[in-house]
Amino acid sequence: GGGAAPRRPENYQDQQMQEMGGQGETSRALRTQDDTPPVSPLCIRIQVHAEGITEALLFHVDLLASAIRQAVMIKDHKSFLKVHPNTFRGQAAIEWLRGHAARALFGSEAEKEKNQQLSRSVALLLGQKLLAVGVFRQVTGSLTKPLEDPNALFRFHEDEKEGPLLNCRSIWFQNAREPLLVVSELLYTMLSLRLKYPDRDIRDLEELNNFTASAAELQLVNINDLSRIQLLAFFLNAYNLMVLHAHVVRGSVDGTDFKSQKIPFTRDNQYMIAAYNYSLAEIEERLFCRMLRAKFPKKSDKSRAPEPRVHFALSLGCASSARIRIYQPETLDEDLQQAAVEYLTTNAPKNRMRMQQQSQGGKRVQEVMLPKIFKWYKDDFGFSKQEILAYYASFMPSGMREELTEVARTNNFIIKYDKYDWNLHLGKACSEVVRQPGRQMITNAPNQTAGGGQQPAQFNNQQQVFTPSAHEIAGGQNRIMQPGEQGYVAPGGGTGGAGGGLDGYMC
Repeated sequence: GGGAAPRRPENYQDQQMQEMGGQGETSRALRTQDDTPPVSPLCIRIQVHAEGITEALLFHVDLLASAIRQAVMIKDHKSFLKVHPNTFRGQAAIEWLRGHAARALFGSEAEKEKNQQLSRSVALLLGQKLLAVGVFRQVTGSLTKPLEDPNALFRFHEDEKEGPLLNCRSIWFQNAREPLLVVSELLYTMLSLRLKYPDRDIRDLEELNNFTASAAELQLVNINDLSRIQLLAFFLNAYNLMVLHAHVVRGSVDGTDFKSQKIPFTRDNQYMIAAYNYSLAEIEERLFCRMLRAKFPKKSDKSRAPEPRVHFALSLGCASSARIRIYQPETLDEDLQQAAVEYLTTNAPKNRMRMQQQSQGGKRVQEVMLPKIFKWYKDDFGFSKQEILAYYASFMPSGMREELTEVARTNNFIIKYDKYDWNLHLGKACSEVVRQPGRQMITNAPNQTAGGGQQPAQFNNQQQVFTPSAHEIAGGQNRIMQPGEQGYVAPGGGTGGAGGGLDGYMC
């Protein structure tokens, strides 16, 4: 932009700190380029070029947000017959930022018209950055240029009582710790809260407020350096954490029929993770890769589910949902196997009673009852009823496994599906944490750095952790793997032959 080179009064630093509520020389909200400290998540840095001179401005986000809150009018605004509580007009914030930027850049010459134009451009850029880092969010107005819309309304995150971003009631300004440690601690805390207050609405408890403030750390975790195994463990924990947190925020009560709420629940409840907003539905997509798999020919190897056992690890808090565990990368294969065995063997007695011959068009066939998720996600477990039944049989106790395997081999059976209980049972979903054996936390692992830069020694060979399921080893053929055959998957998770790789376990 044009205009005179920036000029500031000698005491401007002290004036603007008083204006923004700051104190002390070490926490100035604005510094010159020569005195600029290292940029951190706490700061927004803007460079302004005027007549050959570049001026660098460094704004402390928390002080700036606090100053804007004091400058704008936060109240209930009405727009198109709808009332939006605790909102403010974006133009008011931009006007305050323009004046603040003008004084910072031009001092006594701030009121000149050409300087005012440059200051407004800086204010719009600064407002966009504040919007991007989540200090406030847009409620109404233009979708393309909301900060230039005079009627657009915004709301600070601390004024959000409801909303999809469950962990953004405040903004995390610190450097985040190792992501697996953060999500594991949060999940354990939420499970403990649910068990401590099983029949109480905890939305007004200080413990929940402290938890919500701590959950903001996920906004800035770095998941880019995680291996596929670590990502799988991270998102399993994050999914179950979001489910419990959303039920708490909604005030969900055990016994409520959840069936009609499932789709909006998984679509609308979100966490900001690594500066990206993830809904429950998006995490499911990342775990099962359904959109990616749909691009390949049906029943081809690349169209198979990466890890079907994930279905037995995710919980919506219903009576027929899986119990929630805390997953760690170094024991993930063992834990997924235990989760699958526990979930599926609960239906074993019912199957024993229904393993009776049924008449179908004069032909006697066997009837097998499977959990409903084998109907909803049947392609995740196999491409034929033989594959699906063989997969189910691999998790059953010895006697029943042989019986089901023989039924699958004859191919003389029909599959029926058990009724899914959609009633909420959060106490049951959280009960597993009491029985789960204590394990060493990630931060105590060898070679682990606080910033998560160096991986622990036990992660170096994570490619060998997983063992493939029977239908994956079979290479897509409609046949049953037998004990002793290369690639056979035993019920305990071990193989009778070669192990499998890990290339496809996360999108």
